[in-house]
Amino acid sequence: METDFVTVICPTCFQSFDVAAPGRNELPAEWDYDCEICCRPMNIVFNENEGEITAEAH
Repeated sequence: METDFVTVICPTCFQSFDVAAPGRNELPAEWDYDCEICCRPMNIVFNENEGEITAEAH
């Protein structure tokens, strides 16, 4: 099984990085995650939209 990666933009430092997405059978999902650039905490919300996994950080 191939892992899907999605690009996330940190709401604090505005830098982008890729995150391995949860499996489609686990969507929608919300993860607590630390930015890989500035290490600030955020929540990433994963959804599926028209067959594509999307992610939005808050």
